[in-house]
Amino acid sequence: MATRNSKTIIVTAMSIVTFTLILFAGSVQGLEEKSIEFDKQLNLINKPPLKSFKTQHGYIIDCIDIYKQLAFDHPLLKNHTIQMKPKTIPKENGRDKEASSTKLYKSPINMPKNIKCPTGSVPIKRATRKDLLIAESFKSMGLNHQTNTTQHTNIVDPKGHYFAVVVYRDHVYGASSRINIWKPNIKDGQLSIGTTWVVTGPKEDTNSIQAGWAVHKLLSPSDATLYTFWTGDGYQKTGCYNVLCPGFVQVSTQIALGQVLTPSTHNGAQTDMLISIYLDRPTGNWWLMYEKEPVGYWPKDIIPRLGEGATAVSWGGEIYSPVGTVSPAMGSGELPNQGFGKSAYIMRIKVDKDYNHPQFLDPKKDSLSTLVTQPKCYNAQYGFQAAAAWGYYSFFGGPENCLL
Repeated sequence: MATRNSKTIIVTAMSIVTFTLILFAGSVQGLEEKSIEFDKQLNLINKPPLKSFKTQHGYIIDCIDIYKQLAFDHPLLKNHTIQMKPKTIPKENGRDKEASSTKLYKSPINMPKNIKCPTGSVPIKRATRKDLLIAESFKSMGLNHQTNTTQHTNIVDPKGHYFAVVVYRDHVYGASSRINIWKPNIKDGQLSIGTTWVVTGPKEDTNSIQAGWAVHKLLSPSDATLYTFWTGDGYQKTGCYNVLCPGFVQVSTQIALGQVLTPSTHNGAQTDMLISIYLDRPTGNWWLMYEKEPVGYWPKDIIPRLGEGATAVSWGGEIYSPVGTVSPAMGSGELPNQGFGKSAYIMRIKVDKDYNHPQFLDPKKDSLSTLVTQPKCYNAQYGFQAAAAWGYYSFFGGPENCLL
């Protein structure tokens, strides 16, 4: 009897081991298949460089022939003529000079002096497997903050995905602001961003552009980096993070999407960046400006609904944390009531309203509102300083370890 029981136990144990090995083999096979798929994607994304540089942060900048960049693999851009510079740049309302003289902030990004691409090429951050994982995270995290000009019912707020923003609901052709840069504490699988959203269209067919800073555990390492994201179909099949898919056309020789940014310090030096996104009326393309530098544009063909302008703009923070984990910090990790030097800010919030006269102007106060999806953890507030460089501004953010 004992022998029979022993045999049963041995057989059962062997079955468990066999089953475990099968699961492990399947897992390994799945990882290998994923690895092969990533390598295929990287071969398509990373074009042959004319020259390459390794940065102090460990990532590589490739100098890519401007006419052979990934953007032109898009089927709608096969015969696209590159727009080397915008035909129109919205005028400012005079607060820029005032702000630049305050010395409240310092420049958070500069192309290292040793990196100089040959004429006719543009600097592109070389994509890695980590970038592809981050890109998947962006799509699965539902970074499709949506607003509606009359109601809030279309706002998507998946589990583990929260934001605290100031919203402008009216027809616009562009938006501009200075976004305070921080490096909030995050854990594996988490994301924290400070950004501008330009949105139009119904939920299932949303056209949206985002630009700002992002902190992800897979970044180098967990640094704040310059990022963009776009979609032309409600985050279903089109669009991507930075330049990991055909679409965005890079023209700047000074700025590369994905570059590491210098973050602010609590009660210390504050860094921020002027981010402007606007419609170039003569061409229908949407341009990204970093400070006064035209970085590149999203051609009208890939975001057709935005050709008529946007119906909402948002400024603020967004976080994601997998279900069952504690939440990451948003912004600086402080609530907005802590003020300058502690709370994350966005200042000089402006919009481009007049199609015939491109100009960034202060929005009307009654056109702004706040939208916060988890007020016990994060918040946003806005105000106006007429006599200072700030104009319309917002403080946003909240601490880590607030939500499960």
